[in-house]
Amino acid sequence: MTPSKTNVNELAEQFNLDDRFIDIKKNLIKPENIEKVTASWNRLLAAIKVHFKLIAETGPDYVPKVNFQEIVDNNYQLPNDVAAKFKERGAIMIDDVVDRDQIDTWFNELVQFCKDHPETAGYTYPNPTAWYNIFWTKPQTEARSHPNVQKVLNAMSKLFYVNDKSLPIDLDSQVVYGDRIRIREPGKNATLPLHLDSSSIERWEDNNYSKVYQEIFEGCWEDWDPFKLDERANAIENLYDDHNVPQPTICSAFRTLQGWLALSDNNSGEGTLRVLPNIKLTMAYIMLRPFFWDDSNEEYHIDLETPKFPGAVPGTGQLFLNDDCFKHLNQFESVVSIPNVKKGSFVFWHADIAHEVDKHHNGNGPSSVFYYALTPLSLVNIDTLLEDKYAFLNNKSPKDYSSQLSEKDRADEYHGADIKHISNESGLISMGLTPFNIDEKHLTSGQIKVRKLANEAITNNKFNAHEYIKTHIQF
Repeated sequence: MTPSKTNVNELAEQFNLDDRFIDIKKNLIKPENIEKVTASWNRLLAAIKVHFKLIAETGPDYVPKVNFQEIVDNNYQLPNDVAAKFKERGAIMIDDVVDRDQIDTWFNELVQFCKDHPETAGYTYPNPTAWYNIFWTKPQTEARSHPNVQKVLNAMSKLFYVNDKSLPIDLDSQVVYGDRIRIREPGKNATLPLHLDSSSIERWEDNNYSKVYQEIFEGCWEDWDPFKLDERANAIENLYDDHNVPQPTICSAFRTLQGWLALSDNNSGEGTLRVLPNIKLTMAYIMLRPFFWDDSNEEYHIDLETPKFPGAVPGTGQLFLNDDCFKHLNQFESVVSIPNVKKGSFVFWHADIAHEVDKHHNGNGPSSVFYYALTPLSLVNIDTLLEDKYAFLNNKSPKDYSSQLSEKDRADEYHGADIKHISNESGLISMGLTPFNIDEKHLTSGQIKVRKLANEAITNNKFNAHEYIKTHIQF
């Protein structure tokens, strides 16, 4: 489903959902807030014009960078000035997390594994695209439990918070989410356009998810904090889950940050990542755009009478952000490539950052990464823990990717998983192979609660996060 370039109101007709979504619009913006939200929309457009022009003028340097040693020297936290930039811009590059020799070893092992197991990679090797469906190889497993990787994940996790300390979420613990690798050769084009992961229509439809953006729906987008997790951790990001149908850009895990570890040196624009580096302005615009359509005279009137939700196709991520439906996001060249990346650099971007892949790779060598996200222990990630533990122990693809394989592929796949490749206890814990410690003195009641639930789930090999959230979590 690719919309054509046309009048924005005509284009909007292509994104009409079921009529029940009219009621969802009316429930999100209360009558007493209509004037405030309309005024906030106009403030937003003015702010976008100023800030997006600055992003375009600055280019890749707008994405902040820091060396891992600076984090180590700052008690394993981002320096304050870097943290402030990241919280505004939503993307960051951290250099020298892993040394180059180790990266080269892992990369060579990954390439050899793909050659030896083309049936597992999911494509004929060498693959004409770039992404390989391998998840539990020795280098991937070693990377996830590498001490520096775990330290940088913990440092980034400290930027998030919950107000209600009784909520079952533990930012001090990470859960492994099995993800792929990329080996993109020079000259290979990519077609993944600007989008958001972590679902689409659920951001408006799911009760907990919509509360993440409550300030935006009340006309106070300036007050919205994308690093507050009270509601977000318990949002249902996939209301249209179908285990048997591939779902583009859908992730069943709860990720606060997406990320990857660089396996190659690449200059800016050489087949890496492009981002729209402003969380608050971009998300306020995306969340309010279904309510404001008439661009003809810029005297906007709120729309609470149609089920128009552009790009919010059930069962996908939020798509079509390059299109005329989101013209204010595209009025400047404000989607920028990340800075030059080195082997061992870690790149993170917030779950609410619009991003895409460089369409062209004109460099001299492969653009290769190992994908790894920030996935704190939460109710949703107890499900992730069980699913990925099972996949690891059985050398199978995790849930989000198994639906892409034929029955023959599923029978043939092999990922080289071995517990011996996990180097420390925290690595075993993050895979559900060792229980969480519930006796640490600093734990909040919410951390104890979610660790106990996780341990029970590991013992019983059973949990249903969505059911638990529906019956136990109320906002």
